[in-house]
Amino acid sequence: MRPSDLLLDFGRPVAYYPGLVKRFGSVNAVIFFSQIFYWQDKTDSELGVYKSSEDITAETGLSYREQLTARKHLVKRGILIETDRRLEHKIYYRIDCDQLDQIMTQPIDNLPNAQSAIGESHNGDLAKQQNEQSPQDKFDGGGETNPQFDPTEITTEITTENINPSCPVISQPDQNTNDNSFVARHPDAVVFSAKKRQWGTSDDLLCAQWISKRVTELYEHASESDDDINPPKEPNWALWANDVRLMRTIDGRTHRQICRLFDRANKDPFWCKNILSPSTLRKQWDKLVLKFAEIPQGEDCLPAQAHWNSPEAWENTL
Repeated sequence: MRPSDLLLDFGRPVAYYPGLVKRFGSVNAVIFFSQIFYWQDKTDSELGVYKSSEDITAETGLSYREQLTARKHLVKRGILIETDRRLEHKIYYRIDCDQLDQIMTQPIDNLPNAQSAIGESHNGDLAKQQNEQSPQDKFDGGGETNPQFDPTEITTEITTENINPSCPVISQPDQNTNDNSFVARHPDAVVFSAKKRQWGTSDDLLCAQWISKRVTELYEHASESDDDINPPKEPNWALWANDVRLMRTIDGRTHRQICRLFDRANKDPFWCKNILSPSTLRKQWDKLVLKFAEIPQGEDCLPAQAHWNSPEAWENTL
């Protein structure tokens, strides 16, 4: 396989408005803005666009920390409105177009890449502008992108009817991805969604199934005192296994660490209601580590050679 063939796994190129960099304060802020602005008129929610940090990483390459910094730039300028629905474990993003209009009408001396008053670039102009930029200006990786990262595509289904040809396409699911070719590139995948570029190994799936079982038991216990509580829907196994895989390959966790931390959260009166999937576990990982840091190390002492899913490994957990 040629190195250039690997580009097929990295999704579509990201387009953004380079002329907004000076107004917004950073390249990453403009990339984040462009992504939300593109999807804003395609959502039915009044709260705005919902994208998890993992979705945005897959679509733009921005790491979680880079996203936080970009959001701070946009919120500080009043461009981005965030609505945190804690019970849903979701943050909705909405662009304040009125504030955007005010910022766009403010004069900026020596504005780079001359554009129209609204800062819009058509595809041809954008390509010319990007060619005029230095390589460092074209992509600001911030040194935090993991070289092992295997990005997932946008989870929102795209149709040809809702694509506006005058708007730069940020990233879209690969409609031409073939299951056989996907499996050929990822021979360890036992569950996958080629269209969304989500997959996991047998151990990733086993870990996801174990988490799902613990969540189901939590619901069953709650339903004993409340008949209105229904059991959770069966997870999207490709998505759940993919989140486990990302925790391994991107975050450097092991299956044993993932299951142990989930087990502790699952037994906590507060966190058991908030950590109900691999995705939320990954998002809250640092907080959970600090929360349970006082637990004696002896409780988690296992032989180094023990398999994460062996009876020996689980004797203190199950």
